[in-house]
Amino acid sequence: MVGAKSIAVTRSGSKSAELIAAGADNVIVVGEEDVRDIIFDITDGLGADLIYDAVGGPGLEELAWATKRLGQIIIYGALGATDDETRLPLGACFFRGVKVYAGITIFDYTGNRRLGLPPKAGAVNRAKEFITKGLPTGKLTPKIDRVFNGLGEYQLAHQYMATNGRNGKIIISLH
Repeated sequence: MVGAKSIAVTRSGSKSAELIAAGADNVIVVGEEDVRDIIFDITDGLGADLIYDAVGGPGLEELAWATKRLGQIIIYGALGATDDETRLPLGACFFRGVKVYAGITIFDYTGNRRLGLPPKAGAVNRAKEFITKGLPTGKLTPKIDRVFNGLGEYQLAHQYMATNGRNGKIIISLH
């Protein structure tokens, strides 16, 4: 929607078609392909400007080396953050000048009184405007994998989420 070239990285080749359909320009399957080499090929040897990492696991170092000089990585998930093999990629950060931001949450923008975080109205308004423009055009389309009905199915929803086989959001409907 903003004109960027997007590269999706997945652990499952079965998700490739869905990622392309969702708007990814390229898909790389970890374990089947060399993430760093392919990112450099796609970016004409420069590396990625910005990487969003929802896992924060052992693959973080490879992503850091695939980031362009003075690029950025935003880690917004922690599925692999406590894995013993996960290390902060200091070499890549130092030699490539990569900036890593970890622990970014929605509260950093919307604020949270209990956490002592003031809201940033300008950022929230820009996000609302961006989403409001993208939804009617179809450029932003929420991907819902499965809907569970009521809090009685909360445990089933959590078990389903733990299988890591989903392809989209899991919803618990209260209607």
